[in-house]
Amino acid sequence: MRKTATLLGGFAAAAMALAAVPAAGATPAPDEPNTMIVGGDQASESYEWMASLQQNGKHFCGASLIDEQWALTAAHCIQEVSADELQVRIGSSDHTTGGTLTGVDSTEAHPDYADESPQGDIALVKLDQAVEQQPVELAQQAGQAGTSTSIIGWGLTCRTRGCGQPPEQLQQLDTKLVSDLQCTLGFVDGATELCTGSEKLLSNACFGDSGGPQLRGEPGDRKLIGVTSRLGSPVPACGTAPSIYTDATAYGDWIRSHTQG
Repeated sequence: MRKTATLLGGFAAAAMALAAVPAAGATPAPDEPNTMIVGGDQASESYEWMASLQQNGKHFCGASLIDEQWALTAAHCIQEVSADELQVRIGSSDHTTGGTLTGVDSTEAHPDYADESPQGDIALVKLDQAVEQQPVELAQQAGQAGTSTSIIGWGLTCRTRGCGQPPEQLQQLDTKLVSDLQCTLGFVDGATELCTGSEKLLSNACFGDSGGPQLRGEPGDRKLIGVTSRLGSPVPACGTAPSIYTDATAYGDWIRSHTQG
């Protein structure tokens, strides 16, 4: 049985401050989407490597295809759930239909991740078959504060847990890397995490977006830099402050040791 989870997790003390937000390291119930983009627009590009992590046919986290048989997501998305309970839909902007639907052979959370600390909130999902969709390329580095980025996902478009249902169609939002000091809650390590603000007021990732990608580059040349992790503010509502993303580029060696090994 899966623990209730959220993109907005943090340390135990932070979880107490966010009364409606469960602790970091937990994972979402199938009928309770984790984190969705607030203030975004329907995706206007084709992201054939974008994946929906599902249980019992319901989306609960995002993921990115990084190899023909591997997807990258957040560690808190795969805690206390067995691989044989999971499915991954890849290559469709609608998480309910289309693309390729696969099972999961195994999952691997980064060893630094623990319920008490969200550091290392990154995980690999090995599909039970190779797929034809083109994987996204991992960038060499995330970039400095001010770097333009974007996020995509099927998270809630309203601001609080239980306020609505996730959209069927993939959403996108222009974002940017900002100073680590703007993430005032639960920011652990600037070397492995990205504090990310929006180009639009009151907009950012939300429940159901966890595990999904943060990207840099132009349309047609997007590269993966981050994995959606949690809220970076004590305000328990999406889009009210910058959010925290795991810096996927900082874990490149760990990723390659599994996917290329």
